[in-house]
Amino acid sequence: MTEVECEPVEQRGVRSVIRALNLLSAAARGSRTLTELAGAAGVSLSTASRLLATLRMADFLQQDEDGQFVPGPELTALLYASDQWSGIRKLAGEAAVSLRDELDETVAFFVRAGNDRVCIESAESARLVRRVCHPGERGPVYLGAAGKALIAFGNAEHGYLGLPPGTEEFTTESGAVRTLADLRAECAAIREQGMGYSGRESTEESWAVAAPVFRGEVLLGVLAVVVPMTRSDEQYVTKVQAALRRAAAAASR
Repeated sequence: MTEVECEPVEQRGVRSVIRALNLLSAAARGSRTLTELAGAAGVSLSTASRLLATLRMADFLQQDEDGQFVPGPELTALLYASDQWSGIRKLAGEAAVSLRDELDETVAFFVRAGNDRVCIESAESARLVRRVCHPGERGPVYLGAAGKALIAFGNAEHGYLGLPPGTEEFTTESGAVRTLADLRAECAAIREQGMGYSGRESTEESWAVAAPVFRGEVLLGVLAVVVPMTRSDEQYVTKVQAALRRAAAAASR
């Protein structure tokens, strides 16, 4: 008997459920082939094929005209039922793609979740050297242009920002030490300027700018351009800021 056959039935069932969930998680991030899903879930092609067939029968997955697996109606319903940002994803995605196409830099849309900034949609640059920012990426709200813009335009700089109580300073990814007083003053300036900037804060190799997207008086999130430090001269930063300002204004309208 093989090792798998010696396993209790319950353990084999749990293993299959975990593998199926890994396949669903991979498919939820974008259309994938059988081979790509098997690799992402860490299972063999035969196992992936068997589980995917079951998931298709249950309408959790479908195959498009190219044979790639995409979320089916059951998975889509679950995703939307549990996604508090489902109502703005289309807007966020379209704004990110439009600005990415103009600049050929990675563009992401961030929202605040507790004391984190979370990317819910992004469009990646096609350049060889680029900053990658996938949906689901998250980090402390007090680090980076997107987080500072969310604080500033949410008028939240005097609220709790995720640092331990009594903490008056923090360290960026570059090793620079900043104080809460510095952060609060910068957020007030960001609100006046209409845009946030960071360099080597959340990642040591990149800089970013972020601008708010509103519906009326409600802050939906921030649109951010994230760029490698290799493209950081003043003239280029100014160009990116101008394009971002136009894109965020258009998305707000």
